[in-house]
Amino acid sequence: MERYFWHLNAAQADGVACVVCGMDFLTRKVSSVAVGRSPADESQVFACREPCAARIADEAERMAREMRTATESDGGDAEALDDPVFCVDGHFGSLLRDLRTLAGAEALLSTADDVPAIRFLLSLTARHAETAMIRARLVLARTEGPKKGGD
Repeated sequence: MERYFWHLNAAQADGVACVVCGMDFLTRKVSSVAVGRSPADESQVFACREPCAARIADEAERMAREMRTATESDGGDAEALDDPVFCVDGHFGSLLRDLRTLAGAEALLSTADDVPAIRFLLSLTARHAETAMIRARLVLARTEGPKKGGD
């Protein structure tokens, strides 16, 4: 799963406690299921099979319905339909989000004073810097004008 869960305590981030209710899987016999990843180190995180994982699934379905409703009601302009690179959910929109994340990480790094926070911010920076580079190259390639011949 690629969903990230933020603001986890140590047990939740290590995958030994539910990311929703905090149930300790080491002390209680509870069936759990992987529901995503910790953004700090990409490790899997888990939730109680019932009711917490079902609650996460319901939330994801609700958000998906809202997004579908929003995109169906908003027709957009013809140019955006022709080239999805520039739509809000396209590569250009994702590039802008990556750049905002990098700017925020820079601000936080300038004030962070504990090693775990700095390590987390550096891992976040590395991930978003790499994806920003890839997306910028993709947008550049997609927007390149036609090659001029005649040489």
